[in-house]
Amino acid sequence: MSFGGKVNRAENTNVLGDGWPDLSTDEFRNLRRIPHTFDNDSMAAAVTIAALNIQQRLVDLLVDNKPPELNAAKTIVYKRAVYGLAHADLLPEFATQNRRKEGESVATDEPEQEARFITQSNQDVRLLLGRSANGISSI
Repeated sequence: MSFGGKVNRAENTNVLGDGWPDLSTDEFRNLRRIPHTFDNDSMAAAVTIAALNIQQRLVDLLVDNKPPELNAAKTIVYKRAVYGLAHADLLPEFATQNRRKEGESVATDEPEQEARFITQSNQDVRLLLGRSANGISSI
């Protein structure tokens, strides 16, 4: 946001995937419905950290220590896992932003919402690994 109060909609940070799908704060904003008034640098940091976390959990997919080529559907699942985890990480910061009186109670369910985002991210990781969505496998 500028000093004049205008929202800078052009601000974007690309997060290179180094073999994994590339990510961006603009895509994160659009997919997760993040207001443009939210700090781009905070979002870039959260997306970068979440990507590292997800990539470490997907180490079983590496081929000769290189990320696999993901098809379109798996790329969407990967991005949802990363962006969901980043969104969960940023929820406390979202809650501290100024809200209109009607929206003040929205932050009260933050822990439950954070848990939902993390659960979805975990399910996406299991999907990419070819495991059961609930984490249970047959013996």
